[in-house]
Amino acid sequence: MKTLLIVSSRRVNVHVGEEYDSILEVEHQPTTDTIQSWAYRIKDTIRNLWHEQTQAGDKEPKVVVYIDAAGPFVAMLINLQIIMGAEEGIVIGLPQFQDEVSTSDPEALELLKKLDGGRLHK
Repeated sequence: MKTLLIVSSRRVNVHVGEEYDSILEVEHQPTTDTIQSWAYRIKDTIRNLWHEQTQAGDKEPKVVVYIDAAGPFVAMLINLQIIMGAEEGIVIGLPQFQDEVSTSDPEALELLKKLDGGRLHK
């Protein structure tokens, strides 16, 4: 398992002394001009951490991402978790979002199953 911290430039000092395999300092609030370039940088960082594990022979590689940044980065990361999982098989853990609301609604459970490949909701 590898860890990544995505942190706003205004919040970086809060994380002094914490240890991660990689830290990506992002702008405080992305704009429509910069959001796509940030998505590429985040995706590349996750992909590199994933490949480090697979090249080392790790049988169950995983990239755990901690985020302390603006809402658009959070939404982007949730999307990347779904997209990179489906397209590349990359497992991204988001511990901040582990406390999920439980439901017994069959339609909601089916949607959740589609979104996470059945890994989180059984």
